[in-house]
Amino acid sequence: MKRRRRNKGKTKIYMGMSIFCLTILFIGYSYVYNLSEERKSGKDVTTISIHYSEDAENQDDMNFIDKLMSYFNIFLEKTFNESEEQSRLVDSDVLKSEEVLNSSDHNQEQNDISENEIKIYDEENTEPQLAEKEILLAANRQEDFFKVIESPTYRSSSPRDVFIDAASINENLNVVIFHTHATEAFLPHKEGNYRTQDERYNVMGVGTKITANLQGYGINAVHLKDYNDYPDYNSSYYNSKNAVSKVLSDSKKNLIIDIHRDGAEENSLYEQTLSQVKTTEINGENAATCTLVIGNYNENYDRLKENAQLLYDKAEEMYPGLFRKIIIRDKAYFNQYLSDYALLVEVGCTLNHIDEVNYSAELLSDVLIEYIEEISK
Repeated sequence: MKRRRRNKGKTKIYMGMSIFCLTILFIGYSYVYNLSEERKSGKDVTTISIHYSEDAENQDDMNFIDKLMSYFNIFLEKTFNESEEQSRLVDSDVLKSEEVLNSSDHNQEQNDISENEIKIYDEENTEPQLAEKEILLAANRQEDFFKVIESPTYRSSSPRDVFIDAASINENLNVVIFHTHATEAFLPHKEGNYRTQDERYNVMGVGTKITANLQGYGINAVHLKDYNDYPDYNSSYYNSKNAVSKVLSDSKKNLIIDIHRDGAEENSLYEQTLSQVKTTEINGENAATCTLVIGNYNENYDRLKENAQLLYDKAEEMYPGLFRKIIIRDKAYFNQYLSDYALLVEVGCTLNHIDEVNYSAELLSDVLIEYIEEISK
């Protein structure tokens, strides 16, 4: 009886194909995993320069590869979220009264950068100054709690004696204040990596004060009180883009102001730098210094620089030292493609006491009034 010979040649081919497929799968997974880790750290990760757009006409203009990569962006953003123990602020059934758990292993916000990576926008230098490295807050406070407390909506100081044509401004300009990272907090609130929903200590409260001040001049400023970084920090910019898009005007200039605060890892070189520039004395009081940040991946990058420079110049004229130099971030958007008048303003940092920040909010309100009057013409 003859034995049936096994086809060793085909077996080797199948084994080789299996190993090849497993290798490709491993490389692909490693690539996706590394991108997901960068997203967790707050880095503005994109796989291709495509915005998430709901405009069908624009989508039709994309080729197949562009669409595929755009879908991959969304898949990456929605799939690779941090675990609940690491990155989520746990939902509460009654946010207005119940205490909720604030994650302590949260990485620092997307626009924190190290000392060596701070780049200044110089009018004489036409090339964008780049910064890549993020600073991460490293703390382990898994039992930190906070309460949701709203900030008062009244103006905390009397309006300056300035005449503006509010009716004309409101006719030509749509002013929107919002917060991509609304939980960012200031001293004395150190808990939860300087994050809280208590508006007495976070940037949401700062936005409330600035909005009230602008409204005191008759400006129809809108304040979007969405916690876009809660409970999913990874979707902060995606959430804020959707929120702002709903209130954009088709007939007016859109001034959209995203208010943040700066921060650095404890005992880092950048923290040492911030400690030397975190405040400036204006009219006998300590004010938290501010910074304007621009992402250089936006198609309207030149217009963004021009308008940010105008605000900076106004501040230097009125309150010298209130603003540090403009920072240009490499390969970043910050949703600034939504309008030529999109501003990302960092008011103070983790080393600033809330009293210093609130004083800066008053000064910044005065500067914004002058800026608003200028750009509304």
